[in-house]
Amino acid sequence: MTQTIGIIGTGALGTLMAWHWRQTELYAARRSSDNPPFVILTGDDLHEFQAMPWQGESLDWLVVCTKASDALEALQQRQAWLGRVDHLLLLQNGMGQQQQVADWLARQPLAPTLWAAVSTEGAYRTETGQVVYAGKGHTHAGRWSESDIETTVALPPGVLPAADIRERMLAKLAINAIINPLTGYYRCHNGELLTEPDRRRHFERLSEEVADFYQLQGWCSQLDIRQQALSVAEATARNKSSTLQDILAGRPNELPYICGYLLAEAAGNRHDLPVTQDLYQQLTSGA
Repeated sequence: MTQTIGIIGTGALGTLMAWHWRQTELYAARRSSDNPPFVILTGDDLHEFQAMPWQGESLDWLVVCTKASDALEALQQRQAWLGRVDHLLLLQNGMGQQQQVADWLARQPLAPTLWAAVSTEGAYRTETGQVVYAGKGHTHAGRWSESDIETTVALPPGVLPAADIRERMLAKLAINAIINPLTGYYRCHNGELLTEPDRRRHFERLSEEVADFYQLQGWCSQLDIRQQALSVAEATARNKSSTLQDILAGRPNELPYICGYLLAEAAGNRHDLPVTQDLYQQLTSGA
């Protein structure tokens, strides 16, 4: 039986997920009343496909691909429809918004089960507005409130089950907390953090700070954060981080849910993250 999937947030990642799910009964919740087709470039091929506008139809999955800061408001605006949704999946950068949504859902009389996802897929929007599929990866999802995989639930096509979803999210958060603020600060591509001596030293100081804090917290004990951050920066050398794209476009960035999350956790343990704090203040002041 074909799954029914709705997407809130039709930016680069939302468009990429829609491309993967185009053979399902696909809906999109958009801000405006018009319903333009999705357009995505994969390799040398340009694809155009359509999703139906979501107007409260029953869904197996409602997938939120908005910015982390917009997730709760996007759901609150559609509160009356959530009773017709079986499962809600948050697919976003950062951490903190998942628990905000969980706390809000717990107060609703009819609420979908909450899942969280992390993806290594790559997509970006060009200056002309075109979405480019930049790198094939994997998307994992797990129940937010439970550690065990719910095997009776069919995940959206291509999404893999993960009992350790929080660990996976923390691992990605560590890398984002290094690359994103630095590329935003220097207004540079990922790889340029490694080729200029001052930037490289800054990169190494921040990597050490994040790695030491994760060790203190007992997070991701099997992950070599310094080496992984280096490997990701090298592998994505020509990419612009989402934070840099937001800054260049004059949009709010997700650092409150990346650096801000780490700083809040550190404050709760009376621990200082001075390199992170300095970058965060400079990149969010006046935002």
